[in-house]
Amino acid sequence: MPATPADARDLLIASVLSGNPVLYIDNRWLYEREAELTPSRDVDLDRQGPQILRPGSDITLVGSGYATWLCEQAAEMLSDEGIDCEVIDLRVLNPFDGSKIGRSVERTGRLVVVDDGWSTCGLAAEIITAAAERVFPGAYKSRPARVTLPDAPAPTSRALKETYYPTVETVVNAVRTSLAE
Repeated sequence: MPATPADARDLLIASVLSGNPVLYIDNRWLYEREAELTPSRDVDLDRQGPQILRPGSDITLVGSGYATWLCEQAAEMLSDEGIDCEVIDLRVLNPFDGSKIGRSVERTGRLVVVDDGWSTCGLAAEIITAAAERVFPGAYKSRPARVTLPDAPAPTSRALKETYYPTVETVVNAVRTSLAE
């Protein structure tokens, strides 16, 4: 799931050119960021995987698609408080490579996963599980956390929408809670 308009374009082109079956998913919020487009580049879909967008030492933030942007914004806000967040963009969901996430969590000892999907049976649960399978329990300084949609139907009123979707503030609060444990 692309996190930037350029990734959306380049991964879509790579998906079309791939000889394998591909399910391409992007986020409608990327379309509002057209001004950020950079020149296109050739992407080999088979070589794509998680990318560290921002190295850090205090906590690992993982996102995909729009959630990655939320992680980056939260990391920027938290850096003003002296909190050093490592931000990882998943980019490709299948095949999923959790080794980079595992190595990051071993270094930071903390994990917050941000997903703009539901909590139950969602991507955040899969990422936390992948980290748990790779990281010795004693390496965790706090329990992993996920910032997701509540397990409820999507609201149609503007007021409810503002509390339904994850925001930069909800990510920041999850990080602060994790660091306080």
